[in-house]
Amino acid sequence: MKKYFAVLISVYALFLLYMMFFGSGREASDCFYLQLKPFKTIHIFFTDSKVQETDFIINIIGNVFVFSPFGWLGLCISKFNKFFPITLFFIILISIIELTQSYTGRGVADVDDVFLNTLGMIIGFVLFKYATWKNFANIKHHFELYDKKYKIQTS
Repeated sequence: MKKYFAVLISVYALFLLYMMFFGSGREASDCFYLQLKPFKTIHIFFTDSKVQETDFIINIIGNVFVFSPFGWLGLCISKFNKFFPITLFFIILISIIELTQSYTGRGVADVDDVFLNTLGMIIGFVLFKYATWKNFANIKHHFELYDKKYKIQTS
Protein backbone atom coordinates (compact mmCIF):
# COMPACT_ATOMS: atom_id res chain seq x y z
CA MET A 1 0.00 0.00 0.00
CA LYS A 2 2.91 2.36 0.75
CA LYS A 3 4.19 1.89 -2.80
CA TYR A 4 0.82 2.87 -4.27
CA PHE A 5 0.68 5.99 -2.17
CA ALA A 6 4.29 6.86 -3.05
CA VAL A 7 3.49 6.56 -6.77
CA LEU A 8 0.26 8.52 -6.39
CA ILE A 9 1.86 11.39 -4.43
CA SER A 10 4.79 11.49 -6.89
CA VAL A 11 2.46 11.80 -9.88
CA TYR A 12 0.46 14.44 -8.00
CA ALA A 13 3.67 16.38 -7.20
CA LEU A 14 4.75 16.29 -10.86
CA PHE A 15 1.32 17.51 -11.93
CA LEU A 16 1.52 20.40 -9.43
CA LEU A 17 5.02 21.31 -10.61
CA TYR A 18 3.76 21.37 -14.18
CA MET A 19 0.86 23.62 -13.16
CA MET A 20 3.15 25.91 -11.15
CA PHE A 21 5.54 26.44 -14.06
CA PHE A 22 3.55 25.88 -17.25
CA GLY A 23 -0.16 25.56 -16.43
CA SER A 24 -2.83 28.20 -16.91
CA GLY A 25 -1.02 29.73 -19.87
CA ARG A 26 2.15 30.64 -17.96
CA GLU A 27 4.92 31.85 -20.20
CA ALA A 28 8.45 32.80 -19.28
CA SER A 29 9.12 36.49 -18.80
CA ASP A 30 12.17 38.60 -18.09
CA CYS A 31 10.63 39.80 -14.82
CA PHE A 32 12.16 38.62 -11.54
CA TYR A 33 9.94 39.59 -8.62
CA LEU A 34 10.15 38.75 -4.94
CA GLN A 35 7.23 39.58 -2.64
CA LEU A 36 8.72 39.33 0.84
CA LYS A 37 6.22 41.34 2.90
CA PRO A 38 4.18 38.79 4.89
CA PHE A 39 0.41 38.84 4.31
CA LYS A 40 0.57 41.57 1.65
CA THR A 41 -0.92 39.43 -1.12
CA ILE A 42 -3.40 37.77 1.24
CA HIS A 43 -4.54 41.20 2.43
CA ILE A 44 -5.05 42.37 -1.15
CA PHE A 45 -7.17 39.32 -1.96
CA PHE A 46 -9.37 39.93 1.07
CA THR A 47 -9.75 43.71 0.79
CA ASP A 48 -9.43 44.79 -2.86
CA SER A 49 -12.86 44.98 -4.46
CA LYS A 50 -11.29 44.56 -7.92
CA VAL A 51 -10.22 40.99 -7.16
CA GLN A 52 -12.48 38.55 -8.98
CA GLU A 53 -14.07 35.72 -6.99
CA THR A 54 -12.40 33.08 -9.18
CA ASP A 55 -8.99 34.70 -8.60
CA PHE A 56 -9.66 34.62 -4.86
CA ILE A 57 -10.62 30.95 -4.96
CA ILE A 58 -7.62 29.98 -7.08
CA ASN A 59 -5.11 32.02 -5.14
CA ILE A 60 -6.18 31.70 -1.53
CA ILE A 61 -8.13 28.45 -1.32
CA GLY A 62 -6.15 26.74 -4.07
CA ASN A 63 -2.81 27.58 -2.50
CA VAL A 64 -3.98 25.95 0.71
CA PHE A 65 -5.88 22.84 -0.28
CA VAL A 66 -3.89 21.59 -3.25
CA PHE A 67 -0.94 21.12 -0.91
CA SER A 68 -2.82 19.26 1.84
CA PRO A 69 -2.00 15.78 0.41
CA PHE A 70 1.65 16.41 1.25
CA GLY A 71 0.73 16.28 4.92
CA TRP A 72 0.21 12.56 4.36
CA LEU A 73 3.84 11.91 3.40
CA GLY A 74 4.23 10.09 6.71
CA LEU A 75 2.45 7.17 5.06
CA CYS A 76 5.51 6.40 2.97
CA ILE A 77 8.36 8.27 4.72
CA SER A 78 8.42 7.44 8.42
CA LYS A 79 10.42 10.47 9.54
CA PHE A 80 7.58 12.65 8.20
CA ASN A 81 5.28 11.20 10.85
CA LYS A 82 6.47 14.05 13.07
CA PHE A 83 5.39 17.67 12.70
CA PHE A 84 8.77 19.43 12.78
CA PRO A 85 10.62 17.34 10.14
CA ILE A 86 7.80 17.43 7.59
CA THR A 87 7.15 21.13 8.15
CA LEU A 88 10.81 22.11 7.86
CA PHE A 89 11.25 19.96 4.74
CA PHE A 90 8.11 21.39 3.17
CA ILE A 91 9.00 25.05 3.89
CA ILE A 92 12.47 24.60 2.39
CA LEU A 93 11.12 22.75 -0.66
CA ILE A 94 8.26 25.16 -1.38
CA SER A 95 10.64 28.13 -0.93
CA ILE A 96 13.01 26.65 -3.50
CA ILE A 97 10.10 26.14 -5.89
CA GLU A 98 8.87 29.71 -5.37
CA LEU A 99 12.36 31.13 -6.00
CA THR A 100 12.74 28.94 -9.10
CA GLN A 101 9.40 30.22 -10.42
CA SER A 102 10.60 33.79 -10.00
CA TYR A 103 14.09 33.14 -11.38
CA THR A 104 12.71 31.47 -14.50
CA GLY A 105 10.11 34.21 -14.97
CA ARG A 106 7.25 31.72 -14.65
CA GLY A 107 5.84 33.19 -11.47
CA VAL A 108 6.43 35.40 -8.49
CA ALA A 109 8.28 34.32 -5.39
CA ASP A 110 5.70 35.27 -2.79
CA VAL A 111 6.15 34.66 0.92
CA ASP A 112 2.35 34.44 1.22
CA ASP A 113 2.36 31.46 -1.16
CA VAL A 114 4.88 29.73 1.10
CA PHE A 115 2.64 30.49 4.09
CA LEU A 116 -0.56 29.29 2.38
CA ASN A 117 1.04 26.17 0.89
CA THR A 118 2.51 25.27 4.28
CA LEU A 119 -0.86 25.86 5.94
CA GLY A 120 -2.35 23.39 3.46
CA MET A 121 0.33 20.81 4.23
CA ILE A 122 -0.29 21.30 7.97
CA ILE A 123 -4.05 20.78 7.49
CA GLY A 124 -3.23 17.56 5.62
CA PHE A 125 -0.84 16.51 8.40
CA VAL A 126 -3.48 17.10 11.09
CA LEU A 127 -5.99 15.06 9.07
CA PHE A 128 -3.37 12.32 8.61
CA LYS A 129 -2.69 12.20 12.36
CA TYR A 130 -6.41 12.14 13.10
CA ALA A 131 -6.99 9.34 10.57
CA THR A 132 -4.19 7.25 12.06
CA TRP A 133 -5.33 7.99 15.62
CA LYS A 134 -8.87 6.85 14.77
CA ASN A 135 -7.45 4.12 12.49
CA PHE A 136 -9.87 4.95 9.67
CA ALA A 137 -10.08 2.19 7.05
CA ASN A 138 -7.58 0.19 9.10
CA ILE A 139 -4.88 2.65 7.97
CA LYS A 140 -2.37 1.51 10.61
CA HIS A 141 -2.43 -2.01 9.23
CA HIS A 142 -2.34 -1.11 5.54
CA PHE A 143 0.53 1.36 5.95
CA GLU A 144 2.32 -0.44 8.81
CA LEU A 145 2.07 2.58 11.12
CA TYR A 146 2.25 0.68 14.41
CA ASP A 147 4.50 1.87 17.18
CA LYS A 148 7.48 -0.46 17.41
CA LYS A 149 6.75 -1.37 21.03
CA TYR A 150 3.19 -2.45 20.11
CA LYS A 151 4.00 -4.27 16.88
CA ILE A 152 2.28 -7.62 16.68
CA GLN A 153 4.67 -10.48 16.38
CA THR A 154 3.65 -13.40 14.19
CA SER A 155 6.45 -15.86 14.96
